[in-house]
Amino acid sequence: MSSMIVGPTLDHHDDDTVVDLFLRQAAERPDAPAVSHLGRTLSYRDLDALSARLARRMLDAGVGPGDLTPFVLSTGLEIPIAMLATMRIGAPFVPMDACWPAARLDQVLNAMRPKLALVRAGTEQPLPTAVLDIDLTGPDDNGRPAGIDRLPGLDDLIYGFYTSGSTGTPKCALNIHRGLRNRFAYMSQRFGDTPDDVVLQNSPHVFDSSVWQMLWPLTKGAQVVIPDRSGVVDLQDVVATIERHAVTMTDFVPSVFNVLVELLAAQPPMVRQLRSMRHLLIGGEEMLAGPVQTFRRLLPQVRITNTYGPTEASIGMVFHEVRDVDAERIPIGLPIANTCLAILGADLRPVDRGEVGDLWIGGECIGAGYLDDPERTNLAFADNHLPELPTGRLYRTGDRAVIGADGLVGFRGRTDDQVKVNGMRVEIGEIEAVLRDCPGLSDARAAVYADPAGRNCLAGFVTGRDPIEPASVLDHARRALPAGLVPSRIIQVETMPLNQNGKLDRNQLAALAAEYHHTAAGEGGDPVAAAVQAAWNRLVPGGPEGDFFAAGGDSLTAVRLTLQINEALGTSLTVQDLVAAPTVAALTERIAAGPAAGEDPEEELPAAVADTLFVDTVLADDVRPVGEPVTTCDHVFLTGATGFIGTHLLHGLLRHTDGVVHCLVRAEDAASALDRIHDSLLFYHLDATELDRVVPVVGDLGLPRFGLGDDEWDRLASTIDVVVHNGAMVNLVLGYQSHRAANVLGTAEVLRLAVSKRHKPLHHISSLSMLEATPGRTESAPTQLPPATNGYSLSKWAAERLVEEAAGRGLAVAVYRLGEVMPHSVTGVPSPKSLPDLIVRWNVRLGLAFRSSIALDYTPIDQVTTLVTAGVRTGARGWFHLAQAEPIRLDDLLSEFAAEFDLEPVSYRDFWLRLREQALSDRLDDDLAGLLAMLPAAGPDVPDQLLEESLTDLFGAAGTGCSRSRSLSLLAEAGIRPAGADAGVLRRYTAHYRRVRRAARHAEYAVG
Repeated sequence: MSSMIVGPTLDHHDDDTVVDLFLRQAAERPDAPAVSHLGRTLSYRDLDALSARLARRMLDAGVGPGDLTPFVLSTGLEIPIAMLATMRIGAPFVPMDACWPAARLDQVLNAMRPKLALVRAGTEQPLPTAVLDIDLTGPDDNGRPAGIDRLPGLDDLIYGFYTSGSTGTPKCALNIHRGLRNRFAYMSQRFGDTPDDVVLQNSPHVFDSSVWQMLWPLTKGAQVVIPDRSGVVDLQDVVATIERHAVTMTDFVPSVFNVLVELLAAQPPMVRQLRSMRHLLIGGEEMLAGPVQTFRRLLPQVRITNTYGPTEASIGMVFHEVRDVDAERIPIGLPIANTCLAILGADLRPVDRGEVGDLWIGGECIGAGYLDDPERTNLAFADNHLPELPTGRLYRTGDRAVIGADGLVGFRGRTDDQVKVNGMRVEIGEIEAVLRDCPGLSDARAAVYADPAGRNCLAGFVTGRDPIEPASVLDHARRALPAGLVPSRIIQVETMPLNQNGKLDRNQLAALAAEYHHTAAGEGGDPVAAAVQAAWNRLVPGGPEGDFFAAGGDSLTAVRLTLQINEALGTSLTVQDLVAAPTVAALTERIAAGPAAGEDPEEELPAAVADTLFVDTVLADDVRPVGEPVTTCDHVFLTGATGFIGTHLLHGLLRHTDGVVHCLVRAEDAASALDRIHDSLLFYHLDATELDRVVPVVGDLGLPRFGLGDDEWDRLASTIDVVVHNGAMVNLVLGYQSHRAANVLGTAEVLRLAVSKRHKPLHHISSLSMLEATPGRTESAPTQLPPATNGYSLSKWAAERLVEEAAGRGLAVAVYRLGEVMPHSVTGVPSPKSLPDLIVRWNVRLGLAFRSSIALDYTPIDQVTTLVTAGVRTGARGWFHLAQAEPIRLDDLLSEFAAEFDLEPVSYRDFWLRLREQALSDRLDDDLAGLLAMLPAAGPDVPDQLLEESLTDLFGAAGTGCSRSRSLSLLAEAGIRPAGADAGVLRRYTAHYRRVRRAARHAEYAVG
């Protein structure tokens, strides 16, 4: 089903405009109250006479049909008088605020070049145009001038509203009478066409939503209440006004409404003051389910309607009355009468139901574009190319939307809310939705700000009645969001800042995040504490009492922090030290204790981590396979398909099976996911010609059900025959909590998929690093207790415990524990993120080759591919170790590169000092930061013996001497005998770097 919806048909039976309808009510109900403000009420007769008199004066001043006429006012009875007077002579009105800065008023008035502007009597504000005051005294007899009405037609302009432009220049959106008449006719049908309503004009008059609050009641004989405005939203005064005038209907923007709900919850007696209310409309921003449902419980007699529509399209044209079932996210609903919408993809064709796309609207709501700006108009408005929609033109709203399973339209953020943080495209709305689910919060928003190094970072802003612990909010976010979407800091504010339009001001939020810091605690004169505190305040998002990683610190920030402290103190602090001592106090104490090179930062597992591990390794009881395992592999599900190992596994599955491979990929859409897969294959010099057998699955391993909808999850579970789970976060610096979502909770979701619909065998990729260094360690299930090791290895142990539990319940499982995975033995292309390649790359880049006692396993990636694909084809079960019989010395590896690139032999200490010099002199990038984060520091304060111990332990020894008999048997069945890292394999590795250097030189020559 395509994403197009056409609203119902409503026949108006006449060509009356809004002003025609008002004049009819003035004739039928002359003495009824029409408009009230500050104790003065105008009857319909008064309003008719005053607007007619102003219209006569405008005609006399030369204003005629089609002349855009601004009124520059703050509030008061003059506003509806001005609206009606301009309509009576066919002159479109343009509301402006007398409180706007003079520069903005001059800018828009000079752009409009009106014949005059309407102002309040007695106004002395200088304006760059002629002015005409609005006289509220009126003639004594309230007589109505003859011959003043030159009433417009439905296709004439009715008004223009200035909105902020993306380029910084305000733009004036124009609308026609037909759109507003249609909106009012639909409202009368939906909410009642009786004079009983009293409507509070709660939106400032420079918002188009004020038009329905001012004029719709006047088309049906009802009353309008105009509040006094001081420039500050006083909700207690709003509530008092509603009670005083027995208001039945009004409008709020969500940002203000949310605060109102907090006020009502804190002061229950105020709820009774709203007993006259029958209808409440909310629009302008995304509506939050929590506050709305709270309001409905407090005032069940009030019907709340979510309204959606841009200024370019007659106020609003999608409505939804909130229901009890709207407990998580509230739809914007369905198009009103005589309007339509479509959700389109990048190709301007309707997307499938359930798929997010760009929202386009059409029908009688469509406006006339932007004043004197054909370029902007043509970009936003287009001729209708969809014959299924009954409209001549379509408007591109710039919003993202989806049609849900219930057939209702859901808002999914702005196109321009998509920003990039660390190269990842981020939807602000997704982050905010997760934060709002955190207990104790009233509201949550997110903004992007620049850190001291100029990088884009995310900050979360929260409100609540009680103090909020940022660490708990961040922990909540990490459980639901991938690492790249977790805010770097959480800031509690009293209320969300609003811009002059009454909407959330993200610029203010960004400024708050950039300026947010904590004053150094304690001024005892301790130089170590002072240096740590100074660097911490500059770089760490949270306060001085917080945990570095809980406050949102990442690897790059960790390296910057340690470099700045080392520069100030002459120490050799490493990121591992920060992992072991992640607070100001602990880090200060650690530095004072002296060099800590060579010690294990997680020798003692923290109690909080141990508790989390215990919970995480309990598999949900309903994850149980049913029936015999599937024995075919026509459809394979692969996670982590764009990483180093995953790309080679994909290539191997395409080569050694005839099946279709469904690849889980983080991307904007399926086309982008396929592009990522294609680019990864080419990057590693692998064949990319069989992509017709690859089906991208757009999702995220760290989210429940990978972030897939129910239909997509069920389709996947019913289709695939076998699961190859390779996806994982790998960061040898960050702790367990950082790896938990993808590596542990993600594995739990993979297991759930494996048992859903049918029994699908699971092939799980793990790591030898999770084992204790025990010679002869058998190929068997993980130990009952976790080894004391880094966060990544802990997460792989926890994941294996879940897999072991599933195997105990009958799931067909094979687990492949890998050693150090190295470049392909034929292509020589390495993983650019691996520690061995980072060491090689920076030695080559600096022209050095350091000497050390480092030894590492060297398993070419093609041996991994062969082992796993053999296991998939043969239905292997159990645990398999893949490591070399003998490790390779790093000196032997670097000697190959030294011979090829004429590298200078140096000590490790000299190499490290050159790295640090590079980091301090150049802009520190992720590549260099990643290497410095993992290498032991070698400053002058670190003794040679400690440094040698650290180098020896750099790659661990878990794989040394471990049993590999089951892996060798499986490879033998596939006709493969694993070879060691001989001279030919190493030469092909160096040949890759020779090709890279040659290509760089060619590119330099081409540019030159």
